[in-house]
Amino acid sequence: MKQLFEIESDKIEILEKFRELARRYNVSFRERELAKNENPSPSGDPYFENPKNVQEILEGVKQSKEGEIIEMTKKERKKMLGLRVLK
Repeated sequence: MKQLFEIESDKIEILEKFRELARRYNVSFRERELAKNENPSPSGDPYFENPKNVQEILEGVKQSKEGEIIEMTKKERKKMLGLRVLK
């Protein structure tokens, strides 16, 4: 009975050890590279697949690091968005 065993790692030293083990015991194996996921979201949120969205986020981070930000209170944000401000 044949069985399939999959190994996934980005650490070359681990992959080399599994190759050695397979060769030592005369076990056939196939290797394939997995496509690198460019989406930085751990949940795979499609919002991050749009390069424009990612660029805007990175620009905001850059502006923040360079001190080019304006801090607003919750009340100021609600007023700016036209939301009702509770006292």
